[in-house]
Amino acid sequence: MAKPSPITFHVPATAANLGPGYGVIALALDLPLGITVEPRTDGLLQVERRDDPGAHLEDPRHDPVLRGLRRGAELCDVSLAKGMSVLVEGTIPRGTGMGTISAGYAAGLGIAMRLGKKKRPADELLDALVPLGGDPAHGAAALLGGLCATVQVSLQNEPQLRQRVLPQPIHADWHYVIALPDVQFGTADMKRVLPPTLPHAVTARSTGRTLGVLHALAHGDEALLRESILDEVHLPYRRRLVPGLPEVLEAAVDASAAGATICGHGPGVIAFTTVAGRTAEIARAMVRAWATVGRQATTLTLRTAHYGALPAAPKA
Repeated sequence: MAKPSPITFHVPATAANLGPGYGVIALALDLPLGITVEPRTDGLLQVERRDDPGAHLEDPRHDPVLRGLRRGAELCDVSLAKGMSVLVEGTIPRGTGMGTISAGYAAGLGIAMRLGKKKRPADELLDALVPLGGDPAHGAAALLGGLCATVQVSLQNEPQLRQRVLPQPIHADWHYVIALPDVQFGTADMKRVLPPTLPHAVTARSTGRTLGVLHALAHGDEALLRESILDEVHLPYRRRLVPGLPEVLEAAVDASAAGATICGHGPGVIAFTTVAGRTAEIARAMVRAWATVGRQATTLTLRTAHYGALPAAPKA
């Protein structure tokens, strides 16, 4: 009998918390994890992380891919009794705000969806990803690709958080420059500085700007993005943890970016432009700005990823 062909697919990096869209808007970036799944017969579940040189120092039972796979197996009726091997390859940098943890959970859920007898909607899979420790916005974009908005539909007193994923249109001309300084911050540290409440007036301004960001990204409207990506929800409080952040954001815009903001929980910064010829100067300006505070930075120039961890829906 011929050996079954391995299952292969990709899971994108993501940029979440785009400006005022804190916890709501995320964008899939074409910097993928490559996932290869092969069956075993010895009952072992083995995840090999070639994407992360330090993964061998961690308890493999806590690997996000494995945890996502186990949860997905419950939801999709997948038997893991015979075991399987999962190879993870890629270059998504960890600890930079590009959604590596959520991508791992999404990968595990994506494996289950490909193998399972039951197929689950994206909303249900996101509701499984978040309790594992994933971020709702990062998770939505990692599962579906493209530009996604998430809506919390559960009420405040409900024991289970429930989300709706709303895929959004994204203009084809967008290019993204991401500047990554040589420092890392834990997500918990970046969340700890946020206040428990915000002034009432901030809500209206942030809601309007969030809609503006979505419209600008859908239509390639640089002017609207520049005005809408201003944030009062999380960015002002995170500046104290990331010296040089205001200067880097300003440098990107001075170099003709349509706008810039912190990438996920940071400390990476993402800048937007619809003109490919501007990306090199934007990248240089951001690196120079990081250098003024004694930080070396690397840059990535990326496009939108129109793929996610979940299998693509069959075309009608």
